[in-house]
Amino acid sequence: SATNLQDPGVLGCPRTCLHSILNILEKGTEGRNGPLAVKESPHLAELCYQVIYQLCAYSETSGPTMRYLRTSQDFLFSQLQHLPFIVKGHEISALSQMSWLMKTAGIELRVTSLNRQRSHTQRLLHLILDDVPLRSFAVDTEGSLDEETRCVSGFLHFDTISKVRRKILSVLDSIDFCQEGPEELHLDFFDRAQIEQVICKCEHKNQQGQIVCNVKLLHRVLIAEINALQGMAALGQRPLLMEEINTILQHVVQRNKLRECLHAKRHTLESWRQLVEIILAACPQDLIQGEDRQIIIRDLLHDLHDKILDEEAAHELMSVVAGTVFTLTAHLTQAVRNEQKIALSAHSQYISMLDGNSTTAESTSAGFASIGDSSLHIILKKLLDFILRTGGGFQRVRAHLYGALLYYLQISQKPDEPDTLETGQKTMWERLTAPEDECSKLQRENMAIIESYGASLMEVVCRDACDGHEIGRMLALAVLDRIVAIDQHHQWLCYLTNSGYLKAVADSLAQDDVTLQSMLSPQPPLLKALYIYESKMAFLTRVAKNQQGALELLTAGVIVRLAQCQVYDHRPETDSHSMFGIIDPSGFIPAPAERYRQILLPALQLCQVILTSSTGQHQQAAGQVLQFLIAHADTIQAILRCQEVTVGSLQELALLTSIISKAALPGVINGLEVEGSDGTIMELQGHIGRFQRQCLGLLSRFSGSDRFRQVKAQEEGTQVCGVSKRDEMELAMQQICANVVEFCKTLLMQSSPSSQHTICLFTPSLSEVTTREGTRQEAQLPMVPYWRLPSLGVILFLLKQSANDFFSCYESHKQNVTKHQNLEHLPPDEIKELCQAHLQGGVDKISAGQRQVLAKRRLVQQINHRAELLSLYCYIVENCLFILWRHLEYYFLYCSPSDAHDTMNVLSGFYRGRRLQDSYSLDSNPDPRNLSCVSQHDLEQMRSDAASSFGESLQKKIAGYRENILQSALAPQIHRSACSTNSGPCEDEEELTIRLQLQDHRCISSLLYTYSRTHTSVLCKQQTAPLFTTTFFIIEL
Repeated sequence: SATNLQDPGVLGCPRTCLHSILNILEKGTEGRNGPLAVKESPHLAELCYQVIYQLCAYSETSGPTMRYLRTSQDFLFSQLQHLPFIVKGHEISALSQMSWLMKTAGIELRVTSLNRQRSHTQRLLHLILDDVPLRSFAVDTEGSLDEETRCVSGFLHFDTISKVRRKILSVLDSIDFCQEGPEELHLDFFDRAQIEQVICKCEHKNQQGQIVCNVKLLHRVLIAEINALQGMAALGQRPLLMEEINTILQHVVQRNKLRECLHAKRHTLESWRQLVEIILAACPQDLIQGEDRQIIIRDLLHDLHDKILDEEAAHELMSVVAGTVFTLTAHLTQAVRNEQKIALSAHSQYISMLDGNSTTAESTSAGFASIGDSSLHIILKKLLDFILRTGGGFQRVRAHLYGALLYYLQISQKPDEPDTLETGQKTMWERLTAPEDECSKLQRENMAIIESYGASLMEVVCRDACDGHEIGRMLALAVLDRIVAIDQHHQWLCYLTNSGYLKAVADSLAQDDVTLQSMLSPQPPLLKALYIYESKMAFLTRVAKNQQGALELLTAGVIVRLAQCQVYDHRPETDSHSMFGIIDPSGFIPAPAERYRQILLPALQLCQVILTSSTGQHQQAAGQVLQFLIAHADTIQAILRCQEVTVGSLQELALLTSIISKAALPGVINGLEVEGSDGTIMELQGHIGRFQRQCLGLLSRFSGSDRFRQVKAQEEGTQVCGVSKRDEMELAMQQICANVVEFCKTLLMQSSPSSQHTICLFTPSLSEVTTREGTRQEAQLPMVPYWRLPSLGVILFLLKQSANDFFSCYESHKQNVTKHQNLEHLPPDEIKELCQAHLQGGVDKISAGQRQVLAKRRLVQQINHRAELLSLYCYIVENCLFILWRHLEYYFLYCSPSDAHDTMNVLSGFYRGRRLQDSYSLDSNPDPRNLSCVSQHDLEQMRSDAASSFGESLQKKIAGYRENILQSALAPQIHRSACSTNSGPCEDEEELTIRLQLQDHRCISSLLYTYSRTHTSVLCKQQTAPLFTTTFFIIEL
C-alpha cells in the first residue's frame, strides 16, 4: 500500500502491464462513441476491465492502483460517462465489461467515502445519479478543472436538454430481462429422455463458473452410438441419423449460449445492485438529500418492477431483482421515516413558539410529500404483483419480497414520540372529530390496496406461513402479523379462520414440542425451530389483540395446545450459571435459561392478551388459561418463588402475576366442565389457593427496601433498546406489585359488593409500617411464608412508598421533557452522557448531528419509561386505597374478635358480623393461624397504629398525587394499563377518567369516614386528624 504508481518514466517508474491496459481502454474516451476497444476487441476489453477490478479488489494492490487511477488517469469518470456499452453481436462481452467497471466504481465510492474525500465521491455520484447533462467528453489532461468548469464545458459542447435519463437507469435499461430460449427439440430416431441424460453427463463448469455442455464430447458420444448400430437398415438411415445429430448439437450450442447470456445478465445485474447499495448505504447521507434520495429510489423501484413483471422476463433473474427490491424498499422506508421525524420536530418547535395554543386545521406533513402517496401506492401494487407472479415456487424469492413488504408497511407507522402526559387532556369528542393524520390515511389506503388482491394473495402468504421453508415461513408470519394489525375489517382474519390456516398454526405448536425440548440441551441443534416458534407466537398474539381474534383462537384450541406442550416443564434450575453445558463464547447462542425464556415468555404473553381481549367470553378464556397454569403447576410455582432476581425472572413474574390476576379467580371453577368427583374440584381450588397465597407473598418481597437493594445491586448494563437493566428491573417490579394489588381488588369485589361479607386477604396489623417509620429507612419488611397471609401493613407501606415514588418519578419526567424540548441548548457533556447509553465507546468519533439524534432517542426512551412507571404508581395507589378501605371497614365495623364480649360495638347488633375464621377463603384447607386468634387487643393495636399512620403527611401526599394526576392527564393512562389487566370490558377513556376521579374521592373518603365513625375519640387526639377526616367527609357528602 506504500507503493506509488506513476506514469511511465516519471520518477523512474517503468512501464507496466497496467499502463498498457489503461492505454488500450482510454483510446476513444475523448469522443462521443466511447472506448474503441469495447467495440473493436470486446473480449480483450472485458479482460482488461476484469484485471483492473482484481487489482482494486485485492488488498495488497488496491491502495496504489486506486490512487493512480484517481489522480493521474481520472479513469473511472472517463469510463463511466460512456455507460452503457452497446455492441451489437457482442452483447455478452459488453455486459461483462459494464459489470467489472461498475464493481470497480463501487469500490471507489466506498474507499473515498471512508477516507472522506467528498469531492471525488460527489463527482461520481453526480455522474451516476443526476438527471441533467453535466458531463463533457473533452479530455481534462491535467485533471485541474473543477466541476463547474466541466459542467459549463458540457453545456457548450453539446445541445442541452432539460432532463436526461439517469445513468444508473440507463445501465438498467441496457440489460434485457427477456431471453428467448431454443426451440423444443424434436427427434425421430433418438429417444429424447436418453438424449437429455447424455447431455447432462457431458456438462461441466467453464472458467467463468457457468455450467455448459461439452459439444465435442457430446458429438463423440453420439457418433459412437451410430457406429455401434448394425444392419442394412442402420446403414441406409445413417444420413438421417447424422442430420439429427447435427440438430442436437445445434440445440446444445443454443442452450449453452442461453446460459452464458443469462449468466452475463445476472452478473451485470449483481454488479448494478452492489453499486446501488454502496451509493445508498456507504456514501455520506448529506450528498443525497432526503427528497432526492426518495425520488431516486422511487425511479429505481418503478423501472425494476416494470422489467421483471414483463411476461417474458427470465425467471433466472428474479432472485437478484427481489434482493435489490428488498434493499431499495428498506432505504426508501428509512428516508421517509427520517423526513417524518424532521417534520414532527419542526412542528413541535412551531407549537412551542406559539406556547402550545396553536390549533390550526392545516396538518403538518408526515413526510410523504416528497414522492407523493400515489407513488407509494404504485410501489405497493407492483410489489404485490411481483409476489403473485412467483406463483407456487420461488419461495426464496418471496422471502426477499416479504421483507420488502414489511419495510414498506413500516412507512405508515407513526414514529416514536415522547409521552409528555399532555396528550390525554383531549376529550373524547376532540379525538373523534380530529382530522385524520397522514400516517393513518396512508395505512388505510395501503390496506385497501392489499384487500383488492383478494384470496389469491391471502392464499400465497398463508401457505408460505404454514409450510414454507424456515426463513420464508418466519417472514410470511411477520407479514400476516402486520396485515392483521392494520386490517380494520378483519377480512384476513376471517380467511385464516375459514380456510383452516389459523387452526393449523395453533396445532403446530404441539407438534413442535419435541423439537423445542431439544433446544434446551447443552449443545442445541440449529435454532431455526426456536425462531419459527417465536414468529408463530408473535402472530398469534397479534391475532388475539382484538376480541374476534381472541375468540377464534379459543375456538381453535391454542391454549389447550400450549397446555399439552411439555417443554414448559423443562425449566433450568439456575439463571446466572450454566449447569447444562458450555456457554457459547461468541454469545450468539443464548444460555439455556435464556433459550427457555424465549419459549416461555411468548406463551405467557399470548395468555395475557387473550384474557384481556376476550371480554365477551372471559369465563371460557379464564378457564382454559387456568387449565394451562395447572398443567404446568410446578413451573408456575417455581416462577412465583423467584429464587433469583434478574431482569428475565422479573419479566416472567410480571407476566405470570398479570395472568393469575385474571384467571385464578373463584368463579372460574364454576364455569369449567370438570369431569369427575368433588375431589377434582377441590384439587383445582387447592391450586388456585396456592397461586393466591404465593402472589400475596410477593408484596412483602417487592414492596420493601429489599427491592431497592436488588435494583441498586444491578449493574448499569444496557439492552438492545437502550433501556438499562436497572430501569427494566424497576419497571418489572412495579408491574408485579400492580398485578398483585389488582388481584386483591378483584377478589374483594367478587366476594361481596359490600365490606360486611367480604373476604379478608390481610391480617389486622399495621406494625410493619410503624416499625419501619420508627427505625432506619433502609430496614426491610419481614418476609412472610407463602402459607401465611400478610398483614395489612404491607398494603399501607406500599401505598406510601408508591406515593413517594410517584413524586420523585414525576419530577424526573418533567426534567426529561424539558431537556427534550430544549435539546439544542443542552451542554455538550450532557449530550455525550446521553449518547453513551447507545454507544459505550466512540462517542467522540461521531458528528454533532449524530449525537443529537442519539441523545434525542435516549431522552424519548427515558420519558416513555417514566411515563409508564407513573401510570403503574397511580394504579397501585388507587387499588391500595380500595383494599385498605374494604379491610378497615370490615375490621372496624363487622369483625367479631375471638375474645369478643357483650361490650362489643353497638353496630354488631345491627350487623351480625362474621368472625374472621368464617371468612370465605380460596384455599380448601386454610391455615387456622391466618383466620383465628384475632383478639380485641389486635384490633385495638391496629386502631392505634392507624391513628399514627393517617396523618397530615399522608393527606398531603394523596392530595398532591391527585392534583398531579388531573394536571398531567394521567387518568387515561392509568386505565389504559388497567384495561390491559382488567377482566371486564374496556370503556371509553373519558368515562374512565371520570370514574377514576370519583373512585379516588370515594375510596379516600369512605376509608376515613369508616375510620371516623368508630374512632372519633382517637382522631381528636391528633391535631391534624380532624382536618384530614373532615375534608374527605365533606367530599363524601
